[in-house]
Amino acid sequence: MDKDTRTWDKLYHLLAEDDPDLTVYGYRVNAAGIAVKPYLFCWFMHDYLIESIRDQYGGGEYRLLIRKGRQMVFSGSICLEMPLRRI
Repeated sequence: MDKDTRTWDKLYHLLAEDDPDLTVYGYRVNAAGIAVKPYLFCWFMHDYLIESIRDQYGGGEYRLLIRKGRQMVFSGSICLEMPLRRI
């Protein structure tokens, strides 16, 4: 998880809203802490966003930018654990 719990609080609040007008841009963050461009994904907001990122791209650090139209409503970095392997 991110060191800043306010980042997660804000993100969970947006996830709970499940607003289809929100667009999520996701960037992988490199070892130097810089978001690698171009973005890795551009998705509409959905309540299983975190699981989708983990399942499709694995664990690691990501930078998320969430927009509603042209307005930025969220910007933050999150760290996700690797998904569990199914046996």
